[in-house]
Amino acid sequence: MTKLSGAFLFSLVVAALAGTTWLAGTTLLEKPSQGAPDKDLFPTNSSPIAISHDDRFVWVVNPENDSVSVLEVGGDVNTKIAEITVGDEPRCVAITPNDRKVFVTNMASGTVSVIDARRRSVIDTIEVGSEPFGCAVTPDGKKLYVANFSSDDVSVIDTHSDKVKETIEDVGPKPRGLAITTDPRGREGSKVYVTHFLAQLRENGIEGLDDGKEGRVTVIDAHKNRVIDTVVLNPLADTGFKSNGRTLDPSVIFDSLDATTQRATGAFPNLLQSIVIKGDRAYLPNTASSPNGPFQFNVNVQGFLSVMDTDLDADSGQTINMNKGVQFESATTRLFITNPIAVAFKRSSNEGFVVSAATNRLVRVQLDSIGKPTINAPLVAGDPGGIVRVEVGKNPQGIVFNSVDTRAYVMNRISRDVSVVNIESASPSEITRIASASLPLPGTQDAIVLRGHELFNTGIGPAGTVPESTPPAGRMSNFGWGSCYGCHPDGLADGVTWMFPDGPRQTISMESTFAHPQPAGATLNANGAPLLPSSHQRVLNWSAVRDEVQDFELNIRAVSGGQGLITDGQAVVNLTPTANTGRSAELDTLAAYIAFGIRAPVSPLRGQDVSQGRSLFSAANCQSCHGGADWTSSRVDFTPPPGALEPIAGGQLTRFLFRVGTFDSAAFNEFKAQGTAQAAIVAANGALGFNVPSLLSVFAGAPYLHSGSGQTLEDVLENVTHRSAGTGGVDTLSSPSDRQALVRFLKSIDAQTAIFP
Repeated sequence: MTKLSGAFLFSLVVAALAGTTWLAGTTLLEKPSQGAPDKDLFPTNSSPIAISHDDRFVWVVNPENDSVSVLEVGGDVNTKIAEITVGDEPRCVAITPNDRKVFVTNMASGTVSVIDARRRSVIDTIEVGSEPFGCAVTPDGKKLYVANFSSDDVSVIDTHSDKVKETIEDVGPKPRGLAITTDPRGREGSKVYVTHFLAQLRENGIEGLDDGKEGRVTVIDAHKNRVIDTVVLNPLADTGFKSNGRTLDPSVIFDSLDATTQRATGAFPNLLQSIVIKGDRAYLPNTASSPNGPFQFNVNVQGFLSVMDTDLDADSGQTINMNKGVQFESATTRLFITNPIAVAFKRSSNEGFVVSAATNRLVRVQLDSIGKPTINAPLVAGDPGGIVRVEVGKNPQGIVFNSVDTRAYVMNRISRDVSVVNIESASPSEITRIASASLPLPGTQDAIVLRGHELFNTGIGPAGTVPESTPPAGRMSNFGWGSCYGCHPDGLADGVTWMFPDGPRQTISMESTFAHPQPAGATLNANGAPLLPSSHQRVLNWSAVRDEVQDFELNIRAVSGGQGLITDGQAVVNLTPTANTGRSAELDTLAAYIAFGIRAPVSPLRGQDVSQGRSLFSAANCQSCHGGADWTSSRVDFTPPPGALEPIAGGQLTRFLFRVGTFDSAAFNEFKAQGTAQAAIVAANGALGFNVPSLLSVFAGAPYLHSGSGQTLEDVLENVTHRSAGTGGVDTLSSPSDRQALVRFLKSIDAQTAIFP
């Protein structure tokens, strides 16, 4: 990095006072606002970890412990000094510039905790929207913005009175991360950026295509608290990885045995959890989706660093796929950048670090003079490249630097600690880890669920015995490339329609895999996994092709390219002839996590009057398919594997399939890629019907139906065959106003809604 004298820096300040960045050689330097007399103001952003402005204390949320911890880090003391109980599932922490107040969003409580930083005690609790996630204080400290993930709005809080002064309602679906620019005049921060966590369908876009969706960021005028623009983050047409065909492109021969048919794959930005401003650019690490087949790790999900221009409020055209080139690294160091979730940059240079959540690593990123990022990956085989990684704790989710760019602090969700990283040298390294919250006692059910949570979120897992699964990689994927989280963030859904071997399949949210609570008499095996049929579990996948969570060992192997968790040397199959429960203690912990560790989203209509819609639901006999403890009639009612009398056709448990008019064999995307034979594109499964989905928290599950063809619940109810399935074809919902009332009831369903027995 170029070293600058104080006199030279002063001359740059004078010369560039009205600008937003300074250039010194190839170094992009952050320019603070000049409006505050005593403090430099810098852009702010949401994060699960924050540092006081005097660099003495780090504050970090503990989502599973419902607390926030205070760590003393000044002078490398690196000691936990307090843990403060807050609301249910804290996800973000923000500190006022004077270091006197700390704000914490509590996602499951729908509140913000206000903490007196000096006394280290909660002094107020503010009710906001449904499922608050991201939070950021304006650079001058006067306002706190909160992104309410399920009510699709943003709360604006006065940090002096601790009152909600305004709610901005038109921000768009799934607001998650926040970043706030500085104002050159030193006022409240000129713009607030709000990420949409899930990609949205493009104009004339088609579900299942690699370019069918786009990332979006809402722009809010911070002075007027109104939406002024939406930034579109474009897909990449070429990720740098080729596939052996494209399911939805009939002009491309699909043949995995013929390398000459390989085609470039694209991907769109998705899972946009965070946004960070550096100069006149904003950087958004994200898990990009590439759904147009084949279903294999290197052409399904990518590690993007998307870039937008904050002057123009537009995609800057500088987005990179951080996985591109990693394949050329040595097998002894190779790890892909899986589930990038956060990023931070130094104030004094063009260097930053991206958090790769699924591989427990920081990855150094460098910016050129116009803000284009690189991780210095190899360009061709034989080129060693210059990727710099730092191993941290388990499932890192946030990062913050001190003000002098010598230390980074990383929030590790699963190991419940904070990594302290020396970032002042050319070879950054972890100094220590500070425990932030207690871990469950070994051997307890809570410890089993935590291990399952770890395996669900990781691309590594236990060490394997083949090159792609040996350290630093592991059994969960090929060189760390793939995780359950990549399609099921927080155990929920990524909103993507994937071109599966069965056909177009919208990702199924997993909070409804098991009923909550489990029925009396439900039992667990010695590994803590639910046993069937005493435990209430729905049949799995849209085409009812699996009866156990442990069947997804096949995804670990075939999709993520991992060695897998079952080590007995025997075949792994769906359904028959062998049950997979109990074959691997590690695999059983995944089932335990899915059964006990995933929370259903909280409806923004919770507690409101939806009695009319509930009555219409009952009158239409919707409960014949969507009743019971799990809001679905689908339930495994036998002990796996299925017996000889259980009807199976085409690998589907046909007893659990129902035809309700949602399959159109003539639809553009009702195809599947089958096997390796040339041109093996055939009609998708669906003629026999589909496994009944759960309605638990259905408000959060758009788009709908197996192929994502229903963008809204209103679209779903347009289908007369579907809406009259419970009444033998008698349409009791022909009135648009009745359907609207029913939609309102459907959107209110969550874990607290009374079921239909």
